[in-house]
Amino acid sequence: MDQTDICTLESLRRAKTDFHNKLCRASIDSDPLLLQKLRSENVFVLSEFFFLLSAFDLIAHPNKLEAYILSHNRQLNDLIASDERRKLMGLEVPRLKRGVFSMIQVHKAKANLLSATPGLDQADIQRLTIMLFSPETGRRVIECLEAAGFLTRVATPYYSKIVQSHGTIEKFFAEYLAQVRNDVPQGGTPKPEVQT
Repeated sequence: MDQTDICTLESLRRAKTDFHNKLCRASIDSDPLLLQKLRSENVFVLSEFFFLLSAFDLIAHPNKLEAYILSHNRQLNDLIASDERRKLMGLEVPRLKRGVFSMIQVHKAKANLLSATPGLDQADIQRLTIMLFSPETGRRVIECLEAAGFLTRVATPYYSKIVQSHGTIEKFFAEYLAQVRNDVPQGGTPKPEVQT
C-alpha cells in the first residue's frame, strides 16, 4: 500500500469538508435545509466552475470569454459526432445540443460583460455546465448559492438574469486547492488534523 495515496485521499476529504464548512459558516441564512444543500456535490462542482472563470479572468475580458465559449462549442460538437465518447460519458445528443451557443448568444454573452451589471446570463452558465449537470439542476444550485449570499442574480429588461459572484466561493475553492497541495508532504507522512 502506498502511504502517499492514503495521505492524499485523507487530504482531499479533509479539504473538501473544510470547504463546505466554510460555505455553511459564511452563509447569510442558517436554515438547516439550505446548509444541507450547501454540502452537496453540485455546489462543489459549480464553485469549481466559478473559480475557473476567475482564474482564467473570463468575466473581465469579453474576448477571452468568446474564445472559451467557442472551445466549449467545439467540444460539444465533437461529442455529438462521436457515439462512443458520448455514450462513455453517459450524455445524450438533445442535452448536448442545449449547451451549444449560437453566434448571437456568444455576442450577447460578451455584451453582458460590458453592461452596467457585468456577469454571465444564468442561461449561459447552464449551457457552459451542460456536461456537469442538467440546466434544471444548474438553476437550483445557483438559487442555493444566491440564498446563501454568495451570488446575486440581476433581472434584466430582456427576461434574463445576470449572475454575479461576490468572490467568496472562488476564495474558498482556492483555499481548498492550497490545502490539498500543502497537506501531503513529500515523505507521505500525514500532517496532524486541525479542527476548524
